[in-house]
Amino acid sequence: MTQSVSAYTEFSLKSQSSIPSRKRCRREGGKWTRSACLTCKRRRKRCDEAKPGCHNCARLGLSCEGYGSVWAKPLDPAAQVFQQVGPSKRRKLSRSHSPSISSDGSSGGVSSPNLTSFPSISLNTSCSSMSKYDADETCWLEIGWRIADDGNDTEKPVTTNPSDNPSVITEPFGYISHLTYLERLYLQYYVERGSKLLANLENEENPLRSLLIPRAHSSPLLMNALCALSAIHLANRTNDSLYAQTAAADYYIQTMRGVRTALTERSADKFPEDALLSVALLCKFEVVRGSVRQWTVHLNALGKLLLSRGGFDSLSQDTADFLRGLFVYGQNLAKLTNPRLITAAVSNLSHAEITRLDIYVGYTERIIKLCARIADLPLLCADPVALGLEIHAIDESLRNWTRYLPSYIIPKGTTEENLTRLRMVAECFCNAAYIYLHSTLERMMQKLTQRASPIWTSFVSLSKRVAVERCLRSIRSSPLDDHCEYSALTFPLFITGCACEETIDRELIMQSLTQLEINFGIGNVKRAKELLNILWAGEKLHWLDVLERLKWDLILT
Repeated sequence: MTQSVSAYTEFSLKSQSSIPSRKRCRREGGKWTRSACLTCKRRRKRCDEAKPGCHNCARLGLSCEGYGSVWAKPLDPAAQVFQQVGPSKRRKLSRSHSPSISSDGSSGGVSSPNLTSFPSISLNTSCSSMSKYDADETCWLEIGWRIADDGNDTEKPVTTNPSDNPSVITEPFGYISHLTYLERLYLQYYVERGSKLLANLENEENPLRSLLIPRAHSSPLLMNALCALSAIHLANRTNDSLYAQTAAADYYIQTMRGVRTALTERSADKFPEDALLSVALLCKFEVVRGSVRQWTVHLNALGKLLLSRGGFDSLSQDTADFLRGLFVYGQNLAKLTNPRLITAAVSNLSHAEITRLDIYVGYTERIIKLCARIADLPLLCADPVALGLEIHAIDESLRNWTRYLPSYIIPKGTTEENLTRLRMVAECFCNAAYIYLHSTLERMMQKLTQRASPIWTSFVSLSKRVAVERCLRSIRSSPLDDHCEYSALTFPLFITGCACEETIDRELIMQSLTQLEINFGIGNVKRAKELLNILWAGEKLHWLDVLERLKWDLILT
Protein backbone atom coordinates (compact mmCIF):
# COMPACT_ATOMS: atom_id res chain seq x y z
CA MET A 1 0.00 0.00 0.00
CA THR A 2 2.89 2.34 0.78
CA GLN A 3 4.30 1.70 -2.69
CA SER A 4 0.94 2.55 -4.28
CA VAL A 5 0.67 5.81 -2.40
CA SER A 6 4.28 6.66 -3.27
CA ALA A 7 3.56 6.01 -6.93
CA TYR A 8 0.59 8.35 -6.80
CA THR A 9 2.77 10.99 -5.15
CA GLU A 10 5.40 10.58 -7.83
CA PHE A 11 2.78 10.77 -10.59
CA SER A 12 1.26 13.91 -9.14
CA LEU A 13 4.20 16.26 -9.42
CA LYS A 14 6.59 15.17 -12.13
CA SER A 15 6.82 18.59 -13.65
CA GLN A 16 5.54 20.95 -10.99
CA SER A 17 8.84 21.44 -9.20
CA SER A 18 10.33 23.05 -12.29
CA ILE A 19 7.59 25.57 -13.07
CA PRO A 20 9.42 28.86 -13.56
CA SER A 21 8.35 32.20 -12.25
CA ARG A 22 7.38 34.77 -14.84
CA LYS A 23 7.35 38.51 -14.85
CA ARG A 24 3.84 39.88 -14.99
CA CYS A 25 3.12 42.62 -17.47
CA ARG A 26 0.37 45.14 -17.07
CA ARG A 27 -2.05 45.44 -19.97
CA GLU A 28 -2.67 48.72 -21.66
CA GLY A 29 -6.04 50.46 -21.48
CA GLY A 30 -8.11 52.76 -19.34
CA LYS A 31 -8.80 52.40 -15.68
CA TRP A 32 -10.95 49.35 -14.99
CA THR A 33 -13.52 49.40 -12.19
CA ARG A 34 -15.88 46.72 -11.00
CA SER A 35 -18.80 49.14 -11.24
CA ALA A 36 -18.26 49.80 -14.96
CA CYS A 37 -20.75 48.54 -17.53
CA LEU A 38 -20.08 45.11 -18.96
CA THR A 39 -19.25 46.50 -22.41
CA CYS A 40 -16.55 48.86 -21.09
CA LYS A 41 -15.16 46.11 -18.86
CA ARG A 42 -14.73 43.83 -21.80
CA ARG A 43 -13.23 46.60 -23.98
CA ARG A 44 -10.92 47.73 -21.16
CA LYS A 45 -12.15 51.29 -21.52
CA ARG A 46 -12.98 53.92 -18.95
CA CYS A 47 -16.71 53.98 -18.19
CA ASP A 48 -18.66 57.08 -17.09
CA GLU A 49 -21.12 54.73 -15.32
CA ALA A 50 -24.18 56.66 -16.49
CA LYS A 51 -27.52 54.94 -15.97
CA PRO A 52 -29.31 53.15 -17.54
CA GLY A 53 -26.56 53.02 -20.21
CA CYS A 54 -23.15 54.65 -20.25
CA HIS A 55 -22.57 57.66 -22.54
CA ASN A 56 -19.31 56.29 -23.92
CA CYS A 57 -21.12 53.31 -25.44
CA ALA A 58 -23.84 55.59 -26.84
CA ARG A 59 -21.24 57.96 -28.33
CA LEU A 60 -19.51 55.09 -30.11
CA GLY A 61 -22.75 53.52 -31.27
CA LEU A 62 -22.21 50.42 -29.14
CA SER A 63 -24.89 48.48 -27.34
CA CYS A 64 -24.34 49.05 -23.61
CA GLU A 65 -24.87 45.75 -21.81
CA GLY A 66 -25.64 47.51 -18.54
CA TYR A 67 -24.37 46.89 -15.04
CA GLY A 68 -25.97 43.57 -14.20
CA SER A 69 -24.22 40.30 -13.57
CA VAL A 70 -24.32 37.34 -15.91
CA TRP A 71 -24.88 35.27 -12.77
CA ALA A 72 -28.32 36.82 -12.31
CA LYS A 73 -29.79 33.97 -14.33
CA PRO A 74 -28.57 30.45 -15.11
CA LEU A 75 -25.99 30.28 -17.85
CA ASP A 76 -27.18 29.29 -21.26
CA PRO A 77 -24.81 26.67 -22.76
CA ALA A 78 -23.79 29.22 -25.39
CA ALA A 79 -23.40 32.17 -23.01
CA GLN A 80 -20.32 34.25 -23.80
CA VAL A 81 -18.89 34.40 -20.30
CA PHE A 82 -15.33 34.59 -21.50
CA GLN A 83 -14.70 36.50 -24.70
CA GLN A 84 -11.65 37.28 -26.76
CA VAL A 85 -11.70 40.95 -27.76
CA GLY A 86 -10.38 41.56 -31.22
CA PRO A 87 -8.01 39.33 -33.15
CA SER A 88 -5.38 37.50 -31.16
CA LYS A 89 -1.81 38.56 -31.63
CA ARG A 90 0.76 36.02 -32.61
CA ARG A 91 2.00 34.00 -29.67
CA LYS A 92 5.46 32.68 -29.12
CA LEU A 93 5.64 29.25 -27.52
CA SER A 94 8.57 28.27 -25.37
CA ARG A 95 10.01 24.83 -26.02
CA SER A 96 9.42 23.89 -22.43
CA HIS A 97 5.71 24.55 -22.77
CA SER A 98 3.01 21.98 -23.14
CA PRO A 99 0.35 22.57 -25.79
CA SER A 100 -2.70 24.56 -24.82
CA ILE A 101 -5.86 22.71 -23.93
CA SER A 102 -8.66 22.76 -26.46
CA SER A 103 -12.31 22.95 -25.52
CA ASP A 104 -12.71 19.20 -25.70
CA GLY A 105 -10.08 18.71 -23.05
CA SER A 106 -7.34 17.59 -25.35
CA SER A 107 -4.09 19.09 -26.45
CA GLY A 108 -4.79 21.87 -28.87
CA GLY A 109 -1.77 21.05 -30.97
CA VAL A 110 -3.07 17.59 -31.95
CA SER A 111 -5.77 17.14 -34.54
CA SER A 112 -9.07 15.47 -33.70
CA PRO A 113 -9.84 11.97 -34.93
CA ASN A 114 -11.40 12.00 -38.39
CA LEU A 115 -14.47 10.03 -37.40
CA THR A 116 -16.61 10.57 -40.47
CA SER A 117 -14.07 9.31 -42.98
CA PHE A 118 -12.83 6.31 -41.04
CA PRO A 119 -12.50 3.55 -43.68
CA SER A 120 -13.76 0.07 -42.95
CA ILE A 121 -10.44 -1.55 -43.86
CA SER A 122 -8.03 0.67 -41.99
CA LEU A 123 -8.68 0.19 -38.29
CA ASN A 124 -5.44 -1.72 -37.72
CA THR A 125 -3.30 1.05 -39.18
CA SER A 126 -5.35 4.07 -38.19
CA CYS A 127 -6.16 3.62 -34.52
CA SER A 128 -2.88 5.10 -33.34
CA SER A 129 -3.18 8.15 -35.54
CA MET A 130 -6.88 8.60 -34.84
CA SER A 131 -6.61 8.91 -31.11
CA LYS A 132 -5.23 12.12 -29.72
CA TYR A 133 -5.31 10.59 -26.24
CA ASP A 134 -2.73 7.84 -26.77
CA ALA A 135 0.08 10.16 -25.70
CA ASP A 136 0.87 10.37 -22.01
CA GLU A 137 -1.81 12.57 -20.48
CA THR A 138 0.50 13.65 -17.67
CA CYS A 139 1.28 16.64 -19.88
CA TRP A 140 -1.91 18.07 -18.37
CA LEU A 141 -0.02 18.49 -15.11
CA GLU A 142 2.50 20.73 -16.85
CA ILE A 143 -0.08 23.16 -18.17
CA GLY A 144 -0.18 25.99 -15.68
CA TRP A 145 0.71 28.92 -17.90
CA ARG A 146 -1.00 30.88 -20.60
CA ILE A 147 0.65 33.20 -23.10
CA ALA A 148 -0.17 36.87 -22.60
CA ASP A 149 -1.98 38.39 -25.54
CA ASP A 150 0.18 41.49 -25.79
CA GLY A 151 2.88 42.86 -28.00
CA ASN A 152 5.77 41.60 -25.89
CA ASP A 153 4.69 37.94 -25.99
CA THR A 154 5.36 37.83 -22.25
CA GLU A 155 4.13 34.77 -20.43
CA LYS A 156 1.90 35.00 -17.36
CA PRO A 157 0.69 32.50 -14.80
CA VAL A 158 -3.06 31.99 -14.85
CA THR A 159 -3.28 33.31 -11.31
CA THR A 160 -3.15 36.83 -12.72
CA ASN A 161 -5.49 39.21 -10.95
CA PRO A 162 -8.75 39.07 -12.93
CA SER A 163 -8.97 42.86 -12.81
CA ASP A 164 -6.10 42.79 -15.32
CA ASN A 165 -8.03 40.41 -17.54
CA PRO A 166 -10.34 42.13 -20.04
CA SER A 167 -12.08 38.91 -20.99
CA VAL A 168 -13.54 38.19 -17.56
CA ILE A 169 -16.84 40.04 -17.73
CA THR A 170 -18.49 38.53 -14.69
CA GLU A 171 -19.02 40.03 -11.26
CA PRO A 172 -19.05 37.31 -8.59
CA PHE A 173 -20.57 37.68 -5.18
CA GLY A 174 -18.22 39.35 -2.77
CA TYR A 175 -19.26 38.48 0.76
CA ILE A 176 -16.48 35.96 1.38
CA SER A 177 -13.53 38.21 2.11
CA HIS A 178 -10.80 35.56 2.48
CA LEU A 179 -11.29 34.21 -1.05
CA THR A 180 -9.65 35.61 -4.16
CA TYR A 181 -11.68 37.12 -6.96
CA LEU A 182 -11.31 33.99 -9.12
CA GLU A 183 -12.21 31.69 -6.23
CA ARG A 184 -15.39 33.67 -5.66
CA LEU A 185 -16.11 33.61 -9.39
CA TYR A 186 -15.82 29.85 -9.74
CA LEU A 187 -17.44 29.19 -6.40
CA GLN A 188 -20.49 31.18 -7.47
CA TYR A 189 -20.73 29.34 -10.78
CA TYR A 190 -20.39 26.07 -8.91
CA VAL A 191 -23.15 26.97 -6.43
CA GLU A 192 -25.60 28.30 -9.00
CA ARG A 193 -25.02 25.91 -11.92
CA GLY A 194 -22.16 23.45 -11.69
CA SER A 195 -23.27 21.53 -8.60
CA LYS A 196 -26.74 21.08 -10.10
CA LEU A 197 -25.43 19.63 -13.37
CA LEU A 198 -22.63 17.44 -12.01
CA ALA A 199 -24.95 15.10 -10.09
CA ASN A 200 -27.64 12.67 -11.22
CA LEU A 201 -30.05 13.92 -8.56
CA GLU A 202 -30.65 17.47 -7.38
CA ASN A 203 -32.18 18.29 -3.99
CA GLU A 204 -31.69 20.54 -0.98
CA GLU A 205 -29.15 18.15 0.53
CA ASN A 206 -26.96 17.79 -2.56
CA PRO A 207 -23.55 17.01 -0.97
CA LEU A 208 -21.77 18.81 -3.81
CA ARG A 209 -22.99 21.91 -1.96
CA SER A 210 -23.99 20.90 1.56
CA LEU A 211 -20.80 18.90 2.20
CA LEU A 212 -18.10 20.31 -0.06
CA ILE A 213 -18.66 24.06 0.14
CA PRO A 214 -18.48 24.41 3.96
CA ARG A 215 -15.42 22.13 4.00
CA ALA A 216 -13.76 24.09 1.19
CA HIS A 217 -14.03 27.37 3.13
CA SER A 218 -11.68 25.95 5.76
CA SER A 219 -9.50 23.90 3.38
CA PRO A 220 -7.46 25.67 0.67
CA LEU A 221 -6.73 22.25 -0.84
CA LEU A 222 -10.40 21.38 -1.26
CA MET A 223 -11.16 24.91 -2.50
CA ASN A 224 -8.55 24.47 -5.24
CA ALA A 225 -10.07 21.13 -6.24
CA LEU A 226 -13.56 22.59 -6.26
CA CYS A 227 -12.47 25.59 -8.36
CA ALA A 228 -10.67 23.29 -10.80
CA LEU A 229 -13.84 21.26 -11.31
CA SER A 230 -15.97 24.39 -11.60
CA ALA A 231 -13.62 26.00 -14.12
CA ILE A 232 -13.36 22.96 -16.41
CA HIS A 233 -17.13 22.53 -16.34
CA LEU A 234 -17.64 26.19 -17.18
CA ALA A 235 -15.13 25.83 -20.02
CA ASN A 236 -17.20 22.99 -21.46
CA ARG A 237 -20.34 25.11 -21.42
CA THR A 238 -18.99 28.29 -23.00
CA ASN A 239 -17.94 29.03 -26.56
CA ASP A 240 -14.73 30.88 -25.72
CA SER A 241 -13.22 29.02 -22.80
CA LEU A 242 -9.53 30.01 -22.84
CA TYR A 243 -9.54 31.66 -19.42
CA ALA A 244 -11.65 28.98 -17.78
CA GLN A 245 -9.38 26.27 -19.22
CA THR A 246 -6.19 27.91 -18.02
CA ALA A 247 -7.69 28.60 -14.60
CA ALA A 248 -8.74 24.94 -14.44
CA ALA A 249 -5.16 23.88 -15.22
CA ASP A 250 -3.78 26.16 -12.53
CA TYR A 251 -6.20 24.94 -9.85
CA TYR A 252 -5.58 21.35 -10.91
CA ILE A 253 -1.84 21.72 -10.41
CA GLN A 254 -2.32 23.44 -7.05
CA THR A 255 -4.60 20.59 -5.97
CA MET A 256 -2.03 17.98 -6.98
CA ARG A 257 0.60 19.86 -5.00
CA GLY A 258 -1.67 19.90 -1.98
CA VAL A 259 -2.37 16.18 -2.27
CA ARG A 260 1.37 15.47 -2.50
CA THR A 261 1.98 17.58 0.60
CA ALA A 262 -0.76 15.74 2.49
CA LEU A 263 0.76 12.39 1.47
CA THR A 264 4.24 13.38 2.64
CA GLU A 265 3.16 15.02 5.90
CA ARG A 266 0.89 12.24 7.15
CA SER A 267 0.77 8.48 6.93
CA ALA A 268 -1.87 7.03 4.61
CA ASP A 269 -3.96 5.76 7.53
CA LYS A 270 -4.31 9.37 8.75
CA PHE A 271 -4.90 10.95 5.35
CA PRO A 272 -7.28 13.89 6.05
CA GLU A 273 -10.86 13.87 4.81
CA ASP A 274 -10.49 17.11 2.86
CA ALA A 275 -7.61 15.54 0.92
CA LEU A 276 -9.71 12.44 0.19
CA LEU A 277 -12.51 14.66 -1.08
CA SER A 278 -9.97 16.53 -3.22
CA VAL A 279 -8.80 13.29 -4.85
CA ALA A 280 -12.45 12.43 -5.54
CA LEU A 281 -12.91 15.81 -7.24
CA LEU A 282 -9.76 15.25 -9.31
CA CYS A 283 -11.35 12.07 -10.61
CA LYS A 284 -14.56 13.96 -11.35
CA PHE A 285 -12.49 16.68 -13.03
CA GLU A 286 -10.98 14.18 -15.47
CA VAL A 287 -14.39 12.74 -16.35
CA VAL A 288 -15.76 16.23 -17.00
CA ARG A 289 -12.66 17.05 -19.05
CA GLY A 290 -13.23 13.97 -21.19
CA SER A 291 -10.01 12.21 -20.21
CA VAL A 292 -9.57 8.62 -21.34
CA ARG A 293 -6.71 7.85 -19.00
CA GLN A 294 -6.03 10.01 -15.94
CA TRP A 295 -9.37 9.41 -14.21
CA THR A 296 -8.24 5.83 -13.54
CA VAL A 297 -5.17 7.07 -11.65
CA HIS A 298 -7.28 9.20 -9.32
CA LEU A 299 -10.05 6.61 -8.85
CA ASN A 300 -7.60 3.85 -7.94
CA ALA A 301 -5.67 6.23 -5.68
CA LEU A 302 -8.92 7.14 -3.93
CA GLY A 303 -9.68 3.46 -3.34
CA LYS A 304 -6.23 2.70 -1.96
CA LEU A 305 -6.29 5.74 0.31
CA LEU A 306 -9.72 4.73 1.59
CA LEU A 307 -8.43 1.24 2.36
CA SER A 308 -5.38 2.68 4.12
CA ARG A 309 -7.63 4.78 6.32
CA GLY A 310 -9.78 1.81 7.23
CA GLY A 311 -12.59 2.07 4.70
CA PHE A 312 -15.75 4.15 4.76
CA ASP A 313 -16.37 3.42 8.45
CA SER A 314 -13.33 5.52 9.34
CA LEU A 315 -14.92 8.67 7.88
CA SER A 316 -17.53 11.07 9.18
CA GLN A 317 -21.05 10.07 8.13
CA ASP A 318 -21.61 12.74 5.48
CA THR A 319 -18.17 12.22 3.91
CA ALA A 320 -18.64 8.44 3.93
CA ASP A 321 -22.07 8.70 2.27
CA PHE A 322 -20.75 10.95 -0.49
CA LEU A 323 -17.57 8.97 -1.23
CA ARG A 324 -19.38 5.64 -1.01
CA GLY A 325 -21.86 6.65 -3.71
CA LEU A 326 -19.21 8.20 -5.95
CA PHE A 327 -16.89 5.20 -5.59
CA VAL A 328 -19.54 2.51 -6.04
CA TYR A 329 -20.87 4.26 -9.14
CA GLY A 330 -17.48 5.02 -10.69
CA GLN A 331 -15.79 1.73 -9.85
CA ASN A 332 -18.58 -0.51 -11.14
CA LEU A 333 -19.03 1.43 -14.38
CA ALA A 334 -15.26 1.59 -14.89
CA LYS A 335 -15.19 -2.20 -14.83
CA LEU A 336 -17.46 -2.40 -17.89
CA THR A 337 -14.90 -0.91 -20.23
CA ASN A 338 -11.71 -2.28 -18.67
CA PRO A 339 -12.03 -4.93 -15.92
CA ARG A 340 -8.24 -5.10 -15.57
CA LEU A 341 -8.13 -1.59 -14.13
CA ILE A 342 -9.72 -2.74 -10.88
CA THR A 343 -7.59 -4.51 -8.28
CA ALA A 344 -9.12 -7.14 -6.01
CA ALA A 345 -8.50 -5.15 -2.82
CA VAL A 346 -10.07 -1.95 -4.13
CA SER A 347 -12.90 -3.93 -5.72
CA ASN A 348 -14.18 -4.83 -2.25
CA LEU A 349 -15.06 -1.18 -1.66
CA SER A 350 -17.32 -1.17 -4.73
CA HIS A 351 -19.64 -3.69 -3.03
CA ALA A 352 -20.45 -1.25 -0.20
CA GLU A 353 -24.17 -0.99 0.50
CA ILE A 354 -25.86 2.37 0.02
CA THR A 355 -28.64 3.31 2.45
CA ARG A 356 -29.42 6.85 1.31
CA LEU A 357 -30.70 7.69 -2.19
CA ASP A 358 -27.41 8.72 -3.76
CA ILE A 359 -26.85 11.65 -6.14
CA TYR A 360 -24.91 9.40 -8.53
CA VAL A 361 -26.34 5.90 -8.09
CA GLY A 362 -30.05 6.70 -7.78
CA TYR A 363 -32.02 3.48 -8.25
CA THR A 364 -29.32 1.78 -10.34
CA GLU A 365 -27.23 0.31 -7.51
CA ARG A 366 -28.25 -3.31 -8.00
CA ILE A 367 -28.04 -3.03 -11.80
CA ILE A 368 -24.54 -1.54 -12.01
CA LYS A 369 -23.26 -4.19 -9.60
CA LEU A 370 -24.80 -6.84 -11.87
CA CYS A 371 -23.07 -5.20 -14.84
CA ALA A 372 -19.76 -5.55 -12.99
CA ARG A 373 -20.52 -9.27 -12.60
CA ILE A 374 -21.22 -9.49 -16.33
CA ALA A 375 -17.78 -7.99 -16.96
CA ASP A 376 -16.28 -10.91 -15.00
CA LEU A 377 -18.01 -13.63 -17.06
CA PRO A 378 -14.96 -14.21 -19.32
CA LEU A 379 -13.07 -15.33 -16.22
CA LEU A 380 -15.42 -18.35 -16.01
CA CYS A 381 -14.87 -19.61 -19.56
CA ALA A 382 -12.87 -22.58 -18.32
CA ASP A 383 -15.77 -23.74 -16.12
CA PRO A 384 -18.95 -24.07 -18.25
CA VAL A 385 -21.09 -25.11 -15.28
CA ALA A 386 -20.09 -22.11 -13.16
CA LEU A 387 -20.52 -19.86 -16.19
CA GLY A 388 -24.02 -21.14 -16.88
CA LEU A 389 -25.05 -20.73 -13.24
CA GLU A 390 -23.71 -17.17 -13.14
CA ILE A 391 -25.52 -16.20 -16.37
CA HIS A 392 -28.74 -17.64 -14.98
CA ALA A 393 -28.30 -15.80 -11.66
CA ILE A 394 -27.59 -12.48 -13.40
CA ASP A 395 -30.61 -12.89 -15.68
CA GLU A 396 -32.91 -13.67 -12.76
CA SER A 397 -31.63 -10.66 -10.81
CA LEU A 398 -32.18 -8.35 -13.78
CA ARG A 399 -35.73 -9.66 -14.28
CA ASN A 400 -36.56 -9.00 -10.63
CA TRP A 401 -34.47 -5.91 -9.91
CA THR A 402 -37.47 -3.84 -8.78
CA ARG A 403 -38.51 -6.55 -6.32
CA TYR A 404 -35.22 -6.22 -4.46
CA LEU A 405 -35.02 -2.44 -4.61
CA PRO A 406 -33.81 -1.17 -1.21
CA SER A 407 -35.89 1.25 0.83
CA TYR A 408 -33.55 4.21 0.57
CA ILE A 409 -33.64 7.22 2.85
CA ILE A 410 -34.98 9.98 0.60
CA PRO A 411 -33.04 13.27 0.93
CA LYS A 412 -34.92 16.43 1.80
CA GLY A 413 -36.23 18.33 -1.21
CA THR A 414 -36.49 15.28 -3.47
CA THR A 415 -39.78 15.45 -5.39
CA GLU A 416 -41.93 12.72 -6.89
CA GLU A 417 -40.90 14.03 -10.31
CA ASN A 418 -37.26 13.41 -9.36
CA LEU A 419 -38.08 9.84 -8.37
CA THR A 420 -40.06 9.22 -11.56
CA ARG A 421 -37.10 10.29 -13.68
CA LEU A 422 -34.75 8.14 -11.59
CA ARG A 423 -36.99 5.12 -12.20
CA MET A 424 -36.97 5.80 -15.94
CA VAL A 425 -33.16 5.97 -15.88
CA ALA A 426 -32.99 2.71 -13.90
CA GLU A 427 -35.26 0.99 -16.44
CA CYS A 428 -32.91 2.13 -19.20
CA PHE A 429 -29.98 0.77 -17.20
CA CYS A 430 -31.73 -2.60 -16.82
CA ASN A 431 -32.34 -2.92 -20.57
CA ALA A 432 -28.79 -1.71 -21.24
CA ALA A 433 -27.51 -4.41 -18.85
CA TYR A 434 -29.27 -7.04 -20.97
CA ILE A 435 -27.65 -5.59 -24.11
CA TYR A 436 -24.29 -5.61 -22.33
CA LEU A 437 -24.85 -9.24 -21.25
CA HIS A 438 -25.56 -10.33 -24.84
CA SER A 439 -22.61 -8.27 -26.08
CA THR A 440 -20.25 -9.90 -23.59
CA LEU A 441 -21.43 -13.41 -24.46
CA GLU A 442 -21.11 -12.69 -28.18
CA ARG A 443 -17.52 -11.56 -27.72
CA MET A 444 -16.74 -14.67 -25.66
CA MET A 445 -18.31 -16.96 -28.26
CA GLN A 446 -16.15 -15.53 -31.02
CA LYS A 447 -13.17 -17.20 -29.37
CA LEU A 448 -14.85 -20.53 -28.66
CA THR A 449 -16.64 -23.23 -30.62
CA GLN A 450 -20.11 -22.56 -31.99
CA ARG A 451 -21.32 -25.63 -30.11
CA ALA A 452 -21.35 -23.72 -26.83
CA SER A 453 -23.20 -20.70 -28.21
CA PRO A 454 -26.85 -21.78 -27.82
CA ILE A 455 -26.26 -23.06 -24.29
CA TRP A 456 -25.13 -19.68 -22.98
CA THR A 457 -27.74 -17.58 -24.73
CA SER A 458 -30.58 -19.85 -23.63
CA PHE A 459 -30.11 -18.66 -20.05
CA VAL A 460 -30.94 -15.04 -21.02
CA SER A 461 -34.69 -14.44 -20.86
CA LEU A 462 -34.71 -11.13 -22.78
CA SER A 463 -33.37 -11.00 -26.32
CA LYS A 464 -30.92 -8.35 -27.39
CA ARG A 465 -33.34 -7.01 -29.99
CA VAL A 466 -36.15 -6.53 -27.45
CA ALA A 467 -33.79 -4.84 -24.98
CA VAL A 468 -32.65 -2.42 -27.70
CA GLU A 469 -36.25 -1.65 -28.68
CA ARG A 470 -37.19 -0.97 -25.05
CA CYS A 471 -34.28 1.40 -24.60
CA LEU A 472 -35.09 3.28 -27.79
CA ARG A 473 -38.76 3.51 -26.78
CA SER A 474 -37.83 5.01 -23.41
CA ILE A 475 -35.56 7.58 -25.06
CA ARG A 476 -38.21 8.59 -27.60
CA SER A 477 -40.84 9.05 -24.88
CA SER A 478 -38.61 11.17 -22.61
CA PRO A 479 -37.79 14.85 -23.15
CA LEU A 480 -34.08 14.51 -22.19
CA ASP A 481 -34.10 18.10 -20.96
CA ASP A 482 -31.71 19.56 -18.40
CA HIS A 483 -33.14 17.71 -15.41
CA CYS A 484 -29.95 16.25 -14.02
CA GLU A 485 -31.35 12.72 -13.61
CA TYR A 486 -30.98 12.32 -17.39
CA SER A 487 -27.23 12.97 -17.19
CA ALA A 488 -26.84 9.33 -16.07
CA LEU A 489 -28.00 8.03 -19.46
CA THR A 490 -24.55 7.97 -21.08
CA PHE A 491 -24.08 4.23 -20.49
CA PRO A 492 -27.55 3.13 -21.71
CA LEU A 493 -27.32 5.37 -24.78
CA PHE A 494 -23.82 4.19 -25.66
CA ILE A 495 -24.44 0.46 -25.23
CA THR A 496 -27.73 0.74 -27.16
CA GLY A 497 -25.93 2.64 -29.92
CA CYS A 498 -23.37 -0.17 -30.19
CA ALA A 499 -26.23 -2.59 -30.92
CA CYS A 500 -28.18 -0.36 -33.35
CA GLU A 501 -28.12 -1.23 -37.05
CA GLU A 502 -30.72 1.15 -38.49
CA THR A 503 -29.71 4.69 -39.46
CA ILE A 504 -32.79 6.24 -37.84
CA ASP A 505 -31.97 4.56 -34.52
CA ARG A 506 -28.35 5.65 -34.68
CA GLU A 507 -29.43 9.21 -35.36
CA LEU A 508 -31.66 9.13 -32.28
CA ILE A 509 -28.77 7.87 -30.14
CA MET A 510 -26.38 10.52 -31.46
CA GLN A 511 -28.95 13.32 -31.03
CA SER A 512 -29.63 12.18 -27.46
CA LEU A 513 -25.93 12.05 -26.56
CA THR A 514 -25.44 15.49 -28.08
CA GLN A 515 -28.32 16.76 -25.95
CA LEU A 516 -26.65 15.37 -22.83
CA GLU A 517 -23.37 16.99 -23.84
CA ILE A 518 -25.04 20.38 -24.30
CA ASN A 519 -27.21 20.18 -21.19
CA PHE A 520 -24.65 18.91 -18.70
CA GLY A 521 -21.18 19.73 -20.06
CA ILE A 522 -19.60 16.34 -19.26
CA GLY A 523 -16.66 15.64 -21.55
CA ASN A 524 -16.85 11.84 -21.49
CA VAL A 525 -20.09 12.07 -23.50
CA LYS A 526 -18.03 13.50 -26.35
CA ARG A 527 -15.69 10.50 -26.10
CA ALA A 528 -18.67 8.10 -26.22
CA LYS A 529 -19.93 9.84 -29.38
CA GLU A 530 -16.51 9.59 -31.00
CA LEU A 531 -16.29 5.89 -30.25
CA LEU A 532 -19.76 5.25 -31.70
CA ASN A 533 -18.81 7.09 -34.88
CA ILE A 534 -15.74 4.88 -35.18
CA LEU A 535 -17.82 1.73 -34.70
CA TRP A 536 -20.47 2.78 -37.20
CA ALA A 537 -18.00 3.89 -39.87
CA GLY A 538 -15.43 1.11 -39.60
CA GLU A 539 -15.27 -2.64 -39.97
CA LYS A 540 -17.59 -4.66 -37.77
CA LEU A 541 -15.70 -5.06 -34.50
CA HIS A 542 -16.75 -5.37 -30.90
CA TRP A 543 -16.59 -2.02 -29.12
CA LEU A 544 -14.26 -3.42 -26.44
CA ASP A 545 -11.80 -4.48 -29.15
CA VAL A 546 -11.88 -0.97 -30.61
CA LEU A 547 -11.26 0.52 -27.16
CA GLU A 548 -8.23 -1.73 -26.75
CA ARG A 549 -6.81 -0.64 -30.09
CA LEU A 550 -7.38 3.00 -29.28
CA LYS A 551 -5.85 2.45 -25.82
CA TRP A 552 -8.76 4.33 -24.28
CA ASP A 553 -9.90 3.85 -20.69
CA LEU A 554 -13.39 5.20 -21.26
CA ILE A 555 -15.75 5.61 -18.31
CA LEU A 556 -19.47 5.85 -19.07
CA THR A 557 -20.62 7.76 -15.97
